[in-house]
Amino acid sequence: ARRKMSKSATVKDVPAAPFIKALAEHFKSGGQFDVPEYCRYIKTASFKELGPYDPDFYFVRAASIARKVYLEGGVGVGGLAKVYGGSARKGTRKCHFQRGSRGILRHILRQLDDMKIVQKKKGQKGRFITSTGQKTLDVIAKQLISGFKRPEFYEMSLAGPSAEDVEEGVEGEEVEEGEEGE
Repeated sequence: ARRKMSKSATVKDVPAAPFIKALAEHFKSGGQFDVPEYCRYIKTASFKELGPYDPDFYFVRAASIARKVYLEGGVGVGGLAKVYGGSARKGTRKCHFQRGSRGILRHILRQLDDMKIVQKKKGQKGRFITSTGQKTLDVIAKQLISGFKRPEFYEMSLAGPSAEDVEEGVEGEEVEEGEEGE
C-alpha cells in the first residue's frame, strides 16, 4: 500500500517563472499596490536604453522581490540592486557591470512592508519575510503545484527495484563467449 503524499508546497517547490507570474497577477488583482505615476517614464537601470515594454512590470518586479526576500532573508536595497543589475554596453569600449535603479526597489519594498509581506528586524540589516507574507506566498505556490505533473522519481518505492525487475534486466542481456575478454 502506497502512502499518499500531501499536496502542500512552498515557494522552493515551484519553478520561478510561473510563480512570479501568478504572484504578480495576485498583486495586480488585490489592488493594494500604488503604482507611481512616473512608472511609465522610468528605466529599471541607468545602463538601459529604454524602459520596460510590459505595462505590468511593476507588479512582476514586486513579485520577484517578494520571492527573493522569501528565499534569501536579510536582503536590502543594495543587494537587490546587484541582482537586477546587468552589463553596461559602452559602444566600442568594454562592458562593465552596473547595478539596477534603487529608487524603484526601495518603493516596492516599502509597498511590500505596508502590505505586511516583508519587514525590517531590529538589529539586523535588510528585509525579512513575515509570517503573513510566507503564508500568502505558500498559498500561491500550493495552487500552482497542483497544475504541474509530479516527477517520476517521486513514484519509486523506497525499497528499491523488486527481484522480478532485476531478473528481467539480466535475461535481456546476452553476451557471446568470444567477446568477453577481448
